[in-house]
Amino acid sequence: MQLILQTANVTADAKNCSYPNKVTVTNASELQEAVKMDHVCAEYKNNYRSIDNFIKSNVVVMDLDNDHTDDPDEWITAEKLEELLPDISYVAAPSRNHMVAKNGKAARPKYHVYFEIEEITDSSAYAALKAAIHNAYPFFDSNALDAARFIFGADRGEVVWHEEWTTIDEDIVVEIANEETPSASGPILEGSRNNTMSRFASRVLKKYGVTDKAREAFEIHAQRCDPPLEEEELHTIWNSAVKFYKKTIVTQEGYVAPDQYNAEFGSIKPDDYSDMGEARALVEEYKGELLYTDATEFLSYDGIFWRENRQKAVGAVEEFLDMQLVDSKGQFNECSHWYS
Repeated sequence: MQLILQTANVTADAKNCSYPNKVTVTNASELQEAVKMDHVCAEYKNNYRSIDNFIKSNVVVMDLDNDHTDDPDEWITAEKLEELLPDISYVAAPSRNHMVAKNGKAARPKYHVYFEIEEITDSSAYAALKAAIHNAYPFFDSNALDAARFIFGADRGEVVWHEEWTTIDEDIVVEIANEETPSASGPILEGSRNNTMSRFASRVLKKYGVTDKAREAFEIHAQRCDPPLEEEELHTIWNSAVKFYKKTIVTQEGYVAPDQYNAEFGSIKPDDYSDMGEARALVEEYKGELLYTDATEFLSYDGIFWRENRQKAVGAVEEFLDMQLVDSKGQFNECSHWYS
């Protein structure tokens, strides 16, 4: 990760609008030092903070104050945040009111969470991304979503440097006003290709391990990208997923190897080749991730809430069909071998 901040020459000064010091952060200790001063996460004309002066940013900061509940069991701790965002790169720095009682409320964990993003040069697009992050993860503060947000300096504890293989802007879909509802199926469009392929790579690696079968499924799914991703980019996505699989998934307590898992829980081959048989196979593969009710239609689970998300349901079906295609090819080749 590389986060670019602009720091002030003062601390705890809400009236200050000057942030003249550019700081490029590449590790936890550099961020720890930078956030001691008041700072912003964008570059502004003449270093003067305002929405109209917004030039560019490669980092979004979100406030995590845990004011959504007074139940300590529901507070988002640093450990819980890692569980909720396992694949997304971010850095969490304790805010100045971290574990401090305030306004009659009990002390609780409070963080500023910094996400590396692809550089944005439009303040409205930047604010829209922050709003989309809040919509997806509503435990973040809804009152700190503009493009001229500043952060009070703080030195309240060690930062959490969580560097993984995807970014928040690849995970989040930013809603566009008056956009027509997407069709029930179709290509993986620009803006979602990297994230979609990263997630699919993770799924097939868990299902098949680091095998030719997993890579074939990945390449079949990549054919849905429009415009196509460059081979070099696909190679990078695949290698990152393999690295994450070996480093994190395989070493988790309770990990079950693909052969054992598939033997215990069955394959994605339907019991019968009817619509109902196919539906049962889909339910088995995506249980805990997708849900359908008459009132809401499709829901997807984000680790905290069930959300209405037809796009994600359709994407799951397309993923499922691509994995089935690879399975059927394998079974066909086995039969051909025996009868040749």
